[in-house]
Amino acid sequence: MANQVARFNYPGPYAEGSRDRGSENGRSYDLIYNESVISTVQVMEKGQGNKLHYHNDQDGYWLILGGKARFHGEEGVILGDLGPFEGIFIPHHTRYWFESIDDKPLEILRVSSLLNSKQ
Repeated sequence: MANQVARFNYPGPYAEGSRDRGSENGRSYDLIYNESVISTVQVMEKGQGNKLHYHNDQDGYWLILGGKARFHGEEGVILGDLGPFEGIFIPHHTRYWFESIDDKPLEILRVSSLLNSKQ
């Protein structure tokens, strides 16, 4: 439930318990997933990333814990190259994708707020 205190931990990029997201997308560790928030740490090796997409029901931010990421928008726009302890906020309906661009694995914290369906 969203209104209860919940403890969680991220065990590190090579620990057991990750969810395989496919050869192109790396893997992720679920931290919190309830009716109001989603939080994961995604781990990607250099060259791995996701595809252009958007969320119609989520505002979210991403914070780099390790490695480096390049965030892209539509039509080849680069939204930013981010290193450790740098982040980016992506509002709902914003098309984006990101990729790992460093020799060190990208460890990226995702925190998304699930929006009311009336927005």
